[in-house]
Amino acid sequence: MPATANVRATPSIAIHWVKNNILAAVISAAVSFALYGLRQATGAAEAGAGFAGIMVLYLAAIVMWGFVGAALAVLSGAVLQRIVPLLPVWTWIALHVAGLTVIGIGAEALQGFSVENASSSRASADDSVMATLVVGAIAGAAFGAVSGALQALVLRKVALGTGAWISWSAIGSGTGWSLIMVCARLWELGNDLPGELASEALGLVGSIIMTLLMLPALRQLKSRSLSSVAQHFS
Repeated sequence: MPATANVRATPSIAIHWVKNNILAAVISAAVSFALYGLRQATGAAEAGAGFAGIMVLYLAAIVMWGFVGAALAVLSGAVLQRIVPLLPVWTWIALHVAGLTVIGIGAEALQGFSVENASSSRASADDSVMATLVVGAIAGAAFGAVSGALQALVLRKVALGTGAWISWSAIGSGTGWSLIMVCARLWELGNDLPGELASEALGLVGSIIMTLLMLPALRQLKSRSLSSVAQHFS
């Protein structure tokens, strides 16, 4: 009986998974664009920016990316709890808040590095699209495997199917990152407003692709407690 209910719930769970992750991606894009505006307003986007402007930007990035992490955790956790009722919610939220904060700070550091090294980046503009595709796939898969493994650590005590979760996380991130990096390379996106808007749109598309590619992992995820109960009726 529990197994039958789980199968019937799958389409509804998948729909909610896609909707909630798209909403999280929209929130992330909005925060990223807000930080772009703050970067311009404080002058942190310019070479030789002042210490005060940089500190304001970094403090805002910590708060805003922490909020994105909390939103992603709540939205994804609400779906996962329909499959894994005993999901440790606060650990799930803490993991995503910490992870998104670190990623956000890293992104700001890379922004500063790219500004300081704009000339060297132009010199490497003749890199092949294929090389960009390979680098994006490898870097994305590595990131997806690490993030999926951290999520699996939270899930493993209460859920089965965490191995597939890690694998599909690597596949999804590798696919999404390669698409984003190749498109950014072909369109030669800059740090101006049109480039930023295009980057946010690319990030949103990439997030949708990653979300869809996580659906097989979602289908394989099962609650340990429900599985143990079902064994008594088999």
